[in-house]
Amino acid sequence: MISHQNSQRMDYIQIDRTNCMEIILLNFPAFQDRWDVYIADWHPSIPRPIALDISEFADFAIDTICLQNEPEIANIAATIEIMLQRGDSIVEYAFRTMFLEQIAARSQRTGFDLDGFTSQLQPLSWYYWQDLDRHVSIHPFS
Repeated sequence: MISHQNSQRMDYIQIDRTNCMEIILLNFPAFQDRWDVYIADWHPSIPRPIALDISEFADFAIDTICLQNEPEIANIAATIEIMLQRGDSIVEYAFRTMFLEQIAARSQRTGFDLDGFTSQLQPLSWYYWQDLDRHVSIHPFS
């Protein structure tokens, strides 16, 4: 889990495609098995696009939101905020658009409750969540 101390340590690093998923895996041990299956499907000579890696994490986040696992949802929200603040332009863009859009779109299709998730969003992620609603009008939003 991303503690205050771990969050402060991340203030000194730039998150990019080389360490983004490593940070996620360190903070979400329950994601490891799913990640291993995902990685096993890739041919070693083909580079994995960071957007697809983050999409796999978004699916994990959606499952966690659906289970209403409050501590893990809070950890997901903290992780999103750190990726938006400390991520390079590629990581920041992937979380700002693809990650949040995937959660919103899945909620729109299936109707799962987003209140537990949106109530945990921190300032920057909340701003982008609202921006997403303004520009693409995906509902329901809290």
